[in-house]
Amino acid sequence: MPHFVLVTAPGMAAAGRLGVTVSARVGNAVTRNRLKRLVREVFRTRRLCRERGNDVVVIAKPGAEVLTNAEVFCELEAPLAAAFGG
Repeated sequence: MPHFVLVTAPGMAAAGRLGVTVSARVGNAVTRNRLKRLVREVFRTRRLCRERGNDVVVIAKPGAEVLTNAEVFCELEAPLAAAFGG
């Protein structure tokens, strides 16, 4: 995953939680919000939050702003599923 970093920790809640961080080094506000929406969409569409009560923070690295929607999905789908036990 060259464009994202995942940090996981056991959570206190029954369902998993997701945090998304995109710094100003990645792009302007429009670009940062687009990336955050895409990460949350991967999380939501795969229903990953129901698997295990882990907390996961996704940090976007500089260079992620050039990824297409499909590339973001491909890059995050497997690591997020592994983090939530899917």
